[in-house]
Amino acid sequence: MYQSATIKECGVSIDNTEFGSKSINVDCSEFIEEKLTNDTFGERLRKSRLKLGLSISDIANLCNVTDSVISGYECNRYNPTKEVLTLLSSTFDMDYLCMDGYVKLVYKFDEFLNKLHLWICENNLTKEDAANKLGVSRGLFRFWFDGCIIKISTYNKIKNNLQKHKLL
Repeated sequence: MYQSATIKECGVSIDNTEFGSKSINVDCSEFIEEKLTNDTFGERLRKSRLKLGLSISDIANLCNVTDSVISGYECNRYNPTKEVLTLLSSTFDMDYLCMDGYVKLVYKFDEFLNKLHLWICENNLTKEDAANKLGVSRGLFRFWFDGCIIKISTYNKIKNNLQKHKLL
């Protein structure tokens, strides 16, 4: 007797050629949710998606990206853009998804810039002094005020300085 099994999302389909094809649906979302932590944006996205019963394709369509991009977010290979985070906000609790780290900074970048501006004013800093305290070049600092978001590599280098000055 020949059998094959296919697992798609949380459904299992078994093909038994001797007895015909039978389809068995197994709900494993509780098991997957239980095993996921809330440590990263990707884990929180996957957990939220499963809780809502959505597929990777559903989220990809919502965000106008490919399935592999959403999978990359969930596996922590990529970080979403501000535009993708804005699109996700129509379906997900963004305070939960973006609770910390780089993704929170990207999602709330305008708030970060306001804090940064206030910090500069309260401490009577020039932009050059502020850039030095944060460990970035003056040009990169100006780049942020022109609306360009910090790269993750830069964030990882300066996050301790950002935390030290209570900018995160």
